[in-house]
Amino acid sequence: MAIDLISYLDTGGDSPRLWINFNAYAKKLLSDGKNPWTTPASYMSFYGQAHGLVKADVAVLDVWDLYQHWMQEDKDALKSMVTKRRVTAPVKKMLEAFAPRELLAEVITAVSNNYNGSVPIVLVIPSPRALVVKAYQAANDGDIEPDEMSVDTAAMYLADYLRYFSETDLSGVLLMEDESFMPLNSEELSWYQPVFNVTKHYRWAVGVHLPTEIENFVLPEGVNFSIVPAQSGLSDGSLGIDISEQLWKEGGSSLMARSTGFNYLSIPEASKPEFVLDTLSTIKGK
Repeated sequence: MAIDLISYLDTGGDSPRLWINFNAYAKKLLSDGKNPWTTPASYMSFYGQAHGLVKADVAVLDVWDLYQHWMQEDKDALKSMVTKRRVTAPVKKMLEAFAPRELLAEVITAVSNNYNGSVPIVLVIPSPRALVVKAYQAANDGDIEPDEMSVDTAAMYLADYLRYFSETDLSGVLLMEDESFMPLNSEELSWYQPVFNVTKHYRWAVGVHLPTEIENFVLPEGVNFSIVPAQSGLSDGSLGIDISEQLWKEGGSSLMARSTGFNYLSIPEASKPEFVLDTLSTIKGK
């Protein structure tokens, strides 16, 4: 049975829960950047080592990482996504592909069996806004400017995609915004409503990660939590704060203790293992 993500993240007590984005760092350290997504067994071998190394409080599966490898290694992947007209066609073709979707479902099941309900399992995926741009850029030359119609369409495709995992032990979904094409305000986050509807239906928590502040930010209806930069003016009202910048620049010396909520951090890919372990030990001791 899936863990209630919000209750779990908000009950760290004197030592807040620590959500760690370790994918790029662990791939470089453990597999020299090679694709861990070849089979469920190969991914679990990689993930078990990585998760145990950093002792993260949340089991996080990076969906975009899976699709990047799929597009690189399946010779027909990008061909199927090329479009001359509809900007949403690439993301539709990508999410409809059976092989990566089924592999992810099997990996979720394997992670669930491995951790036996001790940690929540969360899918981390670009927001519909970011996803429509990234998929288009991967398959076609040039950029696009996402508008309400294209983002809403991408959200519908993503919502349909998430239904595929309805029988798994997911606890939540985190939508990652990209700093290069951020939403301007909270109203533009409401364009993701199809995703919010699906997560509510399956009782998964859904959150948004904002790498920078947006104007007059409030959580849209249907969103359970946000992760914002620790140094931003939004941090006091957010369940999660991203401490990455402070942590790696200052070693955690200036971090303030939290009485509620959780800390989020991303480990730089080229970090030295000894430094990472010492830094994580310091922050977990606060």
